[in-house]
Amino acid sequence: MNWPTFIIAAIIAVIFLAIIITGIRGKKNGKGSCSCGGSCGGCALSGSCHKAN
Repeated sequence: MNWPTFIIAAIIAVIFLAIIITGIRGKKNGKGSCSCGGSCGGCALSGSCHKAN
């Protein structure tokens, strides 16, 4: 593997890991995957996105 290919692969890997880590941190902080802004009435995942406490 030559250097430009290695550098591009490393950049893509870092971006991918950042997305995964952001998702995990959001999940631990109580943020759901739904992007409806808190009112999930029209959301297709409204029954499974936010669990009742």
